[in-house]
Amino acid sequence: MNNGVRLDPKAVRTFGEKSNLKGGWILLFNWLLIAFAFALPIISLNAVTVIVSLVILANRQLGLAILMHECSHYSLFKTHKLNQVLGQIFCGAPVLADLDGYRTYHLRHHSEAGTTTDPDYPNYKNYPVTNKSWTRKVIRDFAGITGLKTLYAILLMNAGVLKYDMSYQSSSADKKLSAFQVFVNLLRNLALPFIVHLAIWGALAFLGHGWLYALWWISYFTVYMFIIRVRNAAEHGNVPDLLDKNPLLHARTTYASWWERLTFAPNYVNYHLEHHLRPNIPCYNLKAFHQYLLDEGHLKEVRVATGYIDVMRQLRAV
Repeated sequence: MNNGVRLDPKAVRTFGEKSNLKGGWILLFNWLLIAFAFALPIISLNAVTVIVSLVILANRQLGLAILMHECSHYSLFKTHKLNQVLGQIFCGAPVLADLDGYRTYHLRHHSEAGTTTDPDYPNYKNYPVTNKSWTRKVIRDFAGITGLKTLYAILLMNAGVLKYDMSYQSSSADKKLSAFQVFVNLLRNLALPFIVHLAIWGALAFLGHGWLYALWWISYFTVYMFIIRVRNAAEHGNVPDLLDKNPLLHARTTYASWWERLTFAPNYVNYHLEHHLRPNIPCYNLKAFHQYLLDEGHLKEVRVATGYIDVMRQLRAV
């Protein structure tokens, strides 16, 4: 990849090695945290456990989306089949995402990053925003307004009415469809998410706590929307030069503390600059790749954000 950064191919090759064991473990770990989030209100039902549960669920909803992203690069597991099957069933479907549609969309982001034709460009171009604008965004997120708009866009994309657009800002119709074809598309495209969510509810109901399933959607429509807003903006918002092809200028890496890994940055997603330098490197190797770049002096001119509080300061105009 020609991105303005010259790396020793032999030294970097080891970072791109895939591991079914590591991929399987990180996927299992995400689902174990989801199970823990559901278990908290069972252990002790109070406002604190419910809030913590909502935060962890949102964090791991993002975690599953990130693992689906890894599978879109065929980098979580060794084989295409494992990435495709596990990525769609256990990563994409729970968060209403389609792996194939996302892959097509996301690869355009990588090929066109640093240009106005990047499909994700609308997500970042207006940063930094005013404090007033930021406050309005956060209120919309926690009020569920952003979540409802997102769900509406997802339904239209699955119906075939809108083109697949993860910035959720496309208003262009993919094609004109009859009501019957829209129904068929929705039935076909949402069948797997329906089955997966039926299984989640069924497992909770079997344990006598089916009502906990509501926490998934409360979290999705509120906390998750805020978390993905911060995570998305952190990757490319208010960077040195959003319209430069060099990832050192158009992407951001953020150091994440333990609590930030349980909120904004699951599964090493904070190493985004490194991901743009070498998209084939699995997420579980990005931290080591970051250290390699530091040791080789490639990041000496790069300002790595000290945390997501630091990032949110950078996203707002003074």
